Amino acid sequence: MSSREPHIAPLKDSDIQKLFSRRNEYRSIRYDLSNTRALCRALGDPQRSFRSVLIAGTNGKGAVAQWIAAMLPGAGLYLSPHLTRLNERISVGGIEIDDVGLQAVHDDVQQAVRDAAPELLYPPTYFELVTAMAFHYFRDRVTHAVVEVGLGGRLDATNVLDQDVSVITSIGMDHQEYLGDTLDAIAGEKAGIIKDREPVVIGPGCRYDSIVDRAADRLIDAGRLRPRLTELGAGFFAVDVATRRRRYPRLTPRLAGRHQIDNLAVALSAAEALEDAGWPIDARSIHKAVDTARWPGRLELFDGNPRAIVDGAHNVDAMRAVAGYLAEYHPAGVTLVFGAMSEKDHRGMLRILAPHVRRAVLTRPSNDRAVDPAALLESMPDALVVDRLAGAMEHARTRFPDNTILVTGSLYLAGEARAILSRAGAVASRADEYGTRSRNWI
Repeated sequence: MSSREPHIAPLKDSDIQKLFSRRNEYRSIRYDLSNTRALCRALGDPQRSFRSVLIAGTNGKGAVAQWIAAMLPGAGLYLSPHLTRLNERISVGGIEIDDVGLQAVHDDVQQAVRDAAPELLYPPTYFELVTAMAFHYFRDRVTHAVVEVGLGGRLDATNVLDQDVSVITSIGMDHQEYLGDTLDAIAGEKAGIIKDREPVVIGPGCRYDSIVDRAADRLIDAGRLRPRLTELGAGFFAVDVATRRRRYPRLTPRLAGRHQIDNLAVALSAAEALEDAGWPIDARSIHKAVDTARWPGRLELFDGNPRAIVDGAHNVDAMRAVAGYLAEYHPAGVTLVFGAMSEKDHRGMLRILAPHVRRAVLTRPSNDRAVDPAALLESMPDALVVDRLAGAMEHARTRFPDNTILVTGSLYLAGEARAILSRAGAVASRADEYGTRSRNWI
């Protein structure tokens, strides 16, 4: 494939900017799968060249995708969104697509846009293009791929797949302007990924009629698992759980927070469904994946003076999980650094966080859709406003050096925070080493 040719230059900034200029894909005049199908046809239908699992859900789908992909050395993984670089979305065997490969698949997909022009209902959106790029990259490289739905499910570009297993991790209020303003309506959109033959794995709280009826006797409810937990500290746990297939003793996931135990139950149930479908997964690969897979920007702990927590929660349900973690492990409260996108329920998120916050600094992600931090003062009037994240984090560190800092409210903000911490040499913590390092991170 062309991405292997050495003369191809890395993806040009101008090409990235053109892609990103289409990022509001959910506001297209028409929102239909026919564009993605046309692009795939022009590329020779790469989505048919590998077996897949498709993962939808309001929250938790990224963690589940990471765990399942780690069970399959050499598997393709398509995630949405990325934290800092577009390359993060597309990987094979845990290795992200490099800039040369990204340019190659970008150019091939742009040619497909020209070839498919008579069939396209509208200029392809950012997500349609990147999804086609991922599927094109996976062809001839992988036999199995783990694919995360971008938004909703029924009309998401990833739904051109004919997956071996469908997964719905959770149902919550988010993207109501596109998916509907009730949980039933949102569940119906997520249920749209279900085809007519595959097992359907659902997480706790997903037993909506639209999902249950479509899955019928193929439904696997991971919420029925009853894991036994042994606390390791800082929100990490050893997990002992019996499933329909086997018992898993002392799993030690590297993701913090009790809510990740629900995601783990979904990942285990999905893995066993894939094993039943003939995927090369077994008890050993499952155990190793759970014990090693990481998911950056989700209650990610950084040692330093002070310690920092980075979480990309950007809706009310996700923020409830963060608040539950704070109540348990930071009962005295944290210093909050918060920024959000204008279309998100930032008032609801701040209301949930408020009881767990000693001090707050309001800021904004580097994105033209970010809400003005001054507008957040109505929800947290005693907060300070610092317009840029680097300044907000420095302010929090120097003014409140003895208090753990939480950066949250947006995945964009989480990505920027991780970059700041990484440049400063801060070290992400793991369950078995939390609290053993200390350094200033700004």
